Amino acid sequence: MINGILAIILSLCLFFGSKDNYPVPEKTIARLFYIQRNHNANTIVYDAVFDNNGILVEKSPVDIYWLRYQEQGQRMELRNIERLLAFGAGCTPIKDRKNEYDLKLAADRKKSFRLVQKEPFKALVVTTINQQESQIDHIYVFADNTSFWPKVKYIELFGFSLETGKPTYERILNE
Repeated sequence: MINGILAIILSLCLFFGSKDNYPVPEKTIARLFYIQRNHNANTIVYDAVFDNNGILVEKSPVDIYWLRYQEQGQRMELRNIERLLAFGAGCTPIKDRKNEYDLKLAADRKKSFRLVQKEPFKALVVTTINQQESQIDHIYVFADNTSFWPKVKYIELFGFSLETGKPTYERILNE
């Protein structure tokens, strides 16, 4: 029995461990997901913004920023170009669905994400991962950084199935 539990824990650590031994951002009540890249350990974090009652702030429900692990791990705001072309996101309330938002990432406006408030101070981002509706946990971006503009080779989505709670994973090649 204990060996089975250890095997499950090891599998989850391998599955959800960060790439390249990067630090994993601390889980917080506001944490939605994060993005890591092969370029360096600096991580982009997406947090929910709640009012005093724990409801998503409609005008700006997501706070996006860097954790600069290559320095002292400090928070740093995204630069305008990063916000516009890469890591920024737009949130639009979904009509007739209270506390749900269409979330579009700047880098890929085709991929559908939904920001959903489940209860006060509890929100998550939902997307399809390997044909399963899932809560996104983190994204890994692998890019060729040898030219002025990095060229994304693939992204990996990591999450949990909303139906089963089991880990979900998908690699999307940029062709």
